[in-house]
Amino acid sequence: MRICFTAAVVTGGRESPRSTLEALVAQAGLQPTRGVTKRGCDLLVAADTSSMSGESRKARQYGIAVMAAGDFLIELGVVGR
Repeated sequence: MRICFTAAVVTGGRESPRSTLEALVAQAGLQPTRGVTKRGCDLLVAADTSSMSGESRKARQYGIAVMAAGDFLIELGVVGR
């Protein structure tokens, strides 16, 4: 699964750099990707799922799921519920 991040992701009151998030994704056996494209991204992880950023709009247009960053990190087992 190819994962793309948009906007800043804040966990525990601290912003997590994209490079850290991409490393976590890779450790989980997933593939980090830099942008939303029709065939190059399977999931967009966003700080705000209702955002209308360019990446969020493209994801919706292409039918790519958008997931809240906090939920994604819980699913990865990086943060607790």
